[in-house]
Amino acid sequence: MDHSTNSAPQESDGGRQLDPVRITISMIAKRNLSLSRSEATEDLVQRLLRLSHIRLDRENIREIDHMEVLGPVTNLYLQQNFISKIENLESLMSLRFLALGGNQIKTVENLLLLDGLQLLDLSENQISDFDLEQFPKSLVILNLADNPCCRLANHRQKLIEALPNLKQLDCRPVTSDERRQAGQEVTSSGSEDDLPDGEEEESYHQSLDELLHLSADLISQSQDRTEQYESMHKDKMAFIGEVRAQSRQASNTPR
Repeated sequence: MDHSTNSAPQESDGGRQLDPVRITISMIAKRNLSLSRSEATEDLVQRLLRLSHIRLDRENIREIDHMEVLGPVTNLYLQQNFISKIENLESLMSLRFLALGGNQIKTVENLLLLDGLQLLDLSENQISDFDLEQFPKSLVILNLADNPCCRLANHRQKLIEALPNLKQLDCRPVTSDERRQAGQEVTSSGSEDDLPDGEEEESYHQSLDELLHLSADLISQSQDRTEQYESMHKDKMAFIGEVRAQSRQASNTPR
């Protein structure tokens, strides 16, 4: 994806330019709850506190804020916004899945208190370098694809060495050979023995499924556009064929 799409205000469905905004409680509620005008404020607050998945992708957000009003959130979707700084997440102690792809982030920071974070998507940002100490050791899946830092020497090896639980990096599985090169112990059956079990395994696979759904969503949008263009092209060619046929018929008709 072209990073230039993140440097200018996005357009609404009506074509009107939208300026970057801050997260508000109203935005969280409207996007993640079915609202009723007759609902009491206390009931709305209680429902907000019970949310485990928060979706705020593609909302033109420029700052992460108001996370402290939420309860035990495990999955937070903030991809495709205008966010330039990772901040104000320390209240989300149950967070396991954080999607920040397609923003304007330059620095990996303020994540260490999220010691249960398993999946972090920072793809398609502006990260040119990073401090290895800023990544939670709990990470199982990390995506930095389409950032300038991916071109750094030993980018992949350094991350595998620093993150012992990593199973997937930049959409590619971490291999047994890479683990050995990183000085990690590898069992005879490879990385499969290192997968979490029980509830942790279920959470791991759920997070992996969420990441795959995100990727599938982007692929699906691209395919839909391609199919639309192909359909338009076929219609256009059919119309041209009809015009040519009518033209030949007219020229062959005796006057």
